[in-house]
Amino acid sequence: MECLKFGNLLDTNKEGKEIEIGEFALHLQCPWRFTYETKVLIGSLDLYEAVDENAEYDEHFDWDKPNGNLRDFKLQEIIKTQDLIATSVVADTFGGFDVLFSNGIKLSVFPAYSKVDQYSEYWRLLTNKATNRNHFVVGCFGVLQD
Repeated sequence: MECLKFGNLLDTNKEGKEIEIGEFALHLQCPWRFTYETKVLIGSLDLYEAVDENAEYDEHFDWDKPNGNLRDFKLQEIIKTQDLIATSVVADTFGGFDVLFSNGIKLSVFPAYSKVDQYSEYWRLLTNKATNRNHFVVGCFGVLQD
């Protein structure tokens, strides 16, 4: 699952440490990609690639190390170097959507599995405000709000 944060920064306490966190969280459990014009900048499957894109194949590559894979590395870079201000969102009829940012970068989220059960969640949007913890959940079951 990929967790992206949006909105104003909120001060919060996590495991005894003061941190800043985005006002909203987007949890993605389906394929996604960031693009610019005709180029894929980051894709969800970059998770399984080494940071060094020219590295030889390594059967012992540990993709699960924080910031130890291409996806994590590129996400950190785009967050540091780009001003990602969402300007519009366009949804499709299959639970997917595109977020267009002011600098021309686009986040595309596209569900790509068909199994129907209570655990087939594509994505969820939630607020990180302590006073309001509503979740908007989209999956093959439709839309849920809790």
